[in-house]
This record gives sequence, C-alpha cells and structure tokens, in this order.
Amino acid sequence: MTAEDQLDYVEKYFKPYKNKLHTLSDVYMAILWPAAVGKASSYVLFKAPGATYKVNKGLDANKDGQITKSEAAAKVFAKLTKGLGAAYRG
Repeated sequence: MTAEDQLDYVEKYFKPYKNKLHTLSDVYMAILWPAAVGKASSYVLFKAPGATYKVNKGLDANKDGQITKSEAAAKVFAKLTKGLGAAYRG
C-alpha cells in the first residue's frame, strides 16, 4: 500500500473528530487516548500502578505517578518545535 493509499485510512480514522480537534494536544489524544479530546491539559490519562500507566510511564515528566494530557503531548510539541527550526527549513 502506498503512502497516498494509507491517507484514505487516516481520513476515515479522523472523520469522527471533525470540528473537535482544535489543538495539537487534541490531535495527539485522538490517537493516544480519545477520551481526552477536548479535555483540559491537566486531565489525567493514566495513573500508577495501572497497566496503561506502566506502558506509558516515560511520558510522566514529573514522576508523580500520573500522566496528564499536557505531559503526554509535551514530546509531540517538542518534535514540532524542533521541526520548525531553521535547521529544518528548505
């Protein structure tokens, strides 16, 4: 399947979120934890000692046993910021 063909599936996946994804965090939540779409940045996604926390514990920036929407999206924001840097401009 080509990259272009895959975009049909991406469109279908995101279609239910039309007009609901207003921030980069919400776009990421649609992928990671859809229940968090539209929630505040302080919304807790995962808590220790749960299984979902264990597999995502690398996202717990302050190591408090809770992963918030903001913490989870921080790495996505960092990648975006890096990608918009002068070194990546053509």
